Amino acid sequence: MPVTLKDIADKTGVSPSVVSTVLSGRDNGTFVSKETRDRVIEVARSLNYSPVRTGRPRGSRRLRNQHVEQFIGVWTPDFDSSGSIYINALQKALAHYTAQREIVANATYDYGLRLLVDTDLPRIDMIGVMGLIVIGDTPIPRTAAAATMPVVLLGEVDDPPREIVTVHTDNFAAGRAVGDHLWNLGHRKVAFVAPSAKSSARVTRQRWQGLQSVWVEQSAPIEWCTPTPYDGSPNLPLKEQVEKAIDTLVVGSKLSVTALICTSESVALYTLQTLKQRGIDVPGDVSVTSFGDTSHVSDAVIPALTTVKPPVTQIATTAIAQLYALHGETEQKQTFMTGDHHRDIGYPGELLVRESTGKAVEINL
Repeated sequence: MPVTLKDIADKTGVSPSVVSTVLSGRDNGTFVSKETRDRVIEVARSLNYSPVRTGRPRGSRRLRNQHVEQFIGVWTPDFDSSGSIYINALQKALAHYTAQREIVANATYDYGLRLLVDTDLPRIDMIGVMGLIVIGDTPIPRTAAAATMPVVLLGEVDDPPREIVTVHTDNFAAGRAVGDHLWNLGHRKVAFVAPSAKSSARVTRQRWQGLQSVWVEQSAPIEWCTPTPYDGSPNLPLKEQVEKAIDTLVVGSKLSVTALICTSESVALYTLQTLKQRGIDVPGDVSVTSFGDTSHVSDAVIPALTTVKPPVTQIATTAIAQLYALHGETEQKQTFMTGDHHRDIGYPGELLVRESTGKAVEINL
């Protein structure tokens, strides 16, 4: 008796329609994982399945040639210019990676990125992606962390799920690079304009610790390098929060510090605006630095911002390679993690020295 689609379905534990989708080679909108496809084909071969030859030939093409879709889901909680920069870098990294891969014989592949929205996360295992990349220094949503697919985070967070890989800028090194630059310019009393310690994310704490380490190694008084939180009134717009923080550093008509290290590019831009309104010259009276280098922003303001540029290309390239490595481990049923080890990969950024920093001025307060 000829082997039927139902026979194969019974052996593989899937529905006859799934078997038909796999063996017909047609794209009918039904997503079938690579593992299921391979199992169906293996069972069909073991049963010596021969497709019915009435009318249009079926089945044999599928047994000869597999069509594999390997799309990567990309999600970011706050889509902004930084997110678009990383998505562009991921597209280039994916194209380069797939061009270098060894292609399996008798198989055709489709690759690409799929930009996901919040409502996609609870059903992430059912929307036809082989892995997920999250952009941003934000905790992984529980709905995404619970997914059975590999996950890579482009960012740095406290206590990430053990099963994911994090790839990010080495923020401690970034803070230290800024600190070394300012110390060599003669700056001794500086302020770190950032959120308060209670609300600070790991990224901000790492930058602060890197900055502070320079003063510690120089045996300078720790009060010379102090945090200046701007989020004392969180209901205010960011611009007004920054203004209030800067005003706490003004004594008479002068600042009590010679340099301001801003935790982000947006905070630095509001800082420059506030200083100009107060008649304080940059870098004549005070130097200003930042972290992040959005195209046509940091280098377009007056004065152009000294900042640490994140290694976007390196982060994107590593993220794609890591995701495919995790995907391979998942397919081979290997244990991704052992013990308490966590894969955390940080790359140093590039300090871009521009017009917003200069030699320190003497302050007598």
